[in-house]
Amino acid sequence: MKHKKFVLGVIIGCLLALTACGSETPYNTVEGSKYHTQLFTNETISNYVTYLEDEVFEKWYLAGVTPENFDQMTYFELAMNYDQMSGKLTFDDAYFKVNKSGYDSWYKAVNDIGFSSKDTLQSDISVEGVEYYINSDDELVIDATLKGTKHTALMEVYMGNDFNPTDIGVTVNKTTGEKLENAGLNTLLGMGMAFAILILISLIISLFPILFSGNKKKKESDKEIAEKAIENTVTQIADKEDLSSDAELVAVIAAAIAAYEGSGSTDGFRVRSIRKVNRDWKNNK
Repeated sequence: MKHKKFVLGVIIGCLLALTACGSETPYNTVEGSKYHTQLFTNETISNYVTYLEDEVFEKWYLAGVTPENFDQMTYFELAMNYDQMSGKLTFDDAYFKVNKSGYDSWYKAVNDIGFSSKDTLQSDISVEGVEYYINSDDELVIDATLKGTKHTALMEVYMGNDFNPTDIGVTVNKTTGEKLENAGLNTLLGMGMAFAILILISLIISLFPILFSGNKKKKESDKEIAEKAIENTVTQIADKEDLSSDAELVAVIAAAIAAYEGSGSTDGFRVRSIRKVNRDWKNNK
């Protein structure tokens, strides 16, 4: 039994060791990949990243290139290709879009990386270290550390076998305190906007009675209804000659008087006679 447990433990240990070895990524080499080892060396890759940051992004920035005017100022420089053999112009929009996306990322990060002035930009921001590896998609990934006066940043470049970038991104390395501060500000901003919207909605709802009350008819009170009933009844009485024998009309008059007086029944009074009076009784009362 002990031997079986020992053998099982050895097998599990070997499997874990093989798994760890298999997941280990070799850095600063392209051996065993589709990339040519003589073309993609430490020197050529480091020189390319330094050129991209110092001679391309920084010079664009100093020339006034922004994400808003990038198309206008750099499209023909980046996308246009002239074939001397055929004498034809071609445009590589994919290459243009990669550079545009990369410069946009660098442009948004440059103030956080930090520099004293435009005159010292090229000396204040520099490429400190470069390493590269082949990822699981068999694509070359270059990680370069940019150092400024405030922070460092990671510039990550994905490169094709033709030595042209397929993606470029820059991420500023901020401290834990700065990350928590930004997270707190974002939370407060989100909650503030939510409360502001709720307050605005409540104010709009509270204005509904004022805005739409003019369209509603004022509800008539029971007294006004009773007065109208009596007036209608009196009008009917005035139009008749002999009213004393109209039992139905007497009942209507009694009910109207009871409603006007606020009584629930006609037990407290009795209509004994009906006679015609001045029609303008309401104004004379």
